Amino acid sequence: MSQFNPKKILVIKHGSLGDIVFALEPILSIKKKFNNTVIDLVTEEKFIPFFKKMNIFHQFLIDNRKGFFATLGLINKIIFGKYDLVIDLQNSKRTNLYHFFINIFSKAKINGSRSNVHERYIIPSQGSESPTQGLLNQLQLLGIKEINANFSWLENNHDNLGFGNKNLVMVIPGVSQSGKYKQWAPNKFQELCSYLEAKGFYICLVGTKHDADAIAPILNYCTNIINLIDKSPPDIIYSVACKSKLIISNDTGPGHIAALSNINTLWLALDNPITKANLSFRKNSHLVLKNSMEDLSVDEVKEFIFNNKLL
Repeated sequence: MSQFNPKKILVIKHGSLGDIVFALEPILSIKKKFNNTVIDLVTEEKFIPFFKKMNIFHQFLIDNRKGFFATLGLINKIIFGKYDLVIDLQNSKRTNLYHFFINIFSKAKINGSRSNVHERYIIPSQGSESPTQGLLNQLQLLGIKEINANFSWLENNHDNLGFGNKNLVMVIPGVSQSGKYKQWAPNKFQELCSYLEAKGFYICLVGTKHDADAIAPILNYCTNIINLIDKSPPDIIYSVACKSKLIISNDTGPGHIAALSNINTLWLALDNPITKANLSFRKNSHLVLKNSMEDLSVDEVKEFIFNNKLL
């Protein structure tokens, strides 16, 4: 299908924030290949403001993945959209159902890794490749090549955030509600932050209001703090990360946003093949891994920072 020249493309991508970040390079590669083509996006409503910043998509089809009638309505919009090509970057059981109906009622060609597609990428065993590399491999079936992605569209004016020329370390101590098993203990984050503060660094905290328990010890014991909790949408995370000396994060979505900055990112995470594949593919990634997050000590993290000259 490498010579295929579609006039109208539909891209499908929803999921967690981390899932969205993993798909950014592939989406930019699609745009590079089909620069003069109308490209629409199926995604969750909450991600539309983020995707609008990319200035790629002509139209957004909302898929909040809730309700039988909403699903039928979406499938109907896809069919009547008269797309020449559907690129599934989600590759879920749900999107495979969409493809079943697209194949019956539409002439669109479908690229993905599920059974109801025309150009199918066979996913290797988990941990063999990062999600981003897997999607890029999938797109090669369409003759789409990986590009050197530019994320300057994510930059925001951060002059009013109060850090000026301070030596910043971005710290992301929270995780999603479903990812608590991946969280390093808040009191250990606090001890590490106190150590960094004593070295002359300011700690910039990012996350959501749900991270209150994770940041409480840091706020109680540290003074050189820039608190952006619940004030850190993706553009702010990326912009501040670009000005930081180091990013320290659990395995969580905001960390993946920050890592796009190409600033050294220290991941504190679980030791398994999937985690290694998800976190290690960027050149600026540094991993401290344990079978259990409880087993990771503050001294090990401090030693890793020193030995690898991250600060």
